[in-house]
Amino acid sequence: MSYGPPPTGGYGPPGSYGGPPGYGGPPPGDPPKTYMVHNILGILSCLPFIGIIGLIFALQINSKWQIGDYAGAESSARTARILGIISLVLFILGAVFFVLYIGFIVVMVISGTTAGTVGTTYDAY
Repeated sequence: MSYGPPPTGGYGPPGSYGGPPGYGGPPPGDPPKTYMVHNILGILSCLPFIGIIGLIFALQINSKWQIGDYAGAESSARTARILGIISLVLFILGAVFFVLYIGFIVVMVISGTTAGTVGTTYDAY
């Protein structure tokens, strides 16, 4: 019994098992933006788990892009962008709150030290 060449399946020359055209080739253009800085700053904010999850998605983008999973890279980029924006907003709000809190403490300390001495007199008997 003689077996002929394998079927092509519509891709490549006769007798080959090649994948679809363009598969495994170089990526078309640059990978999506990773929003890495936004997610790293999010780790320093009030809710670090949002920054950590966003960082995980940001780290997946380049590897998915290199292996040819363009849809997966775009999906990870969208998720990293959303979590990065949330993380960045929380970081900015936390920084503003921290500055206002320190300013409030400084004002209270200054007003507390001067409030007790203004207008008080001590008589020695």
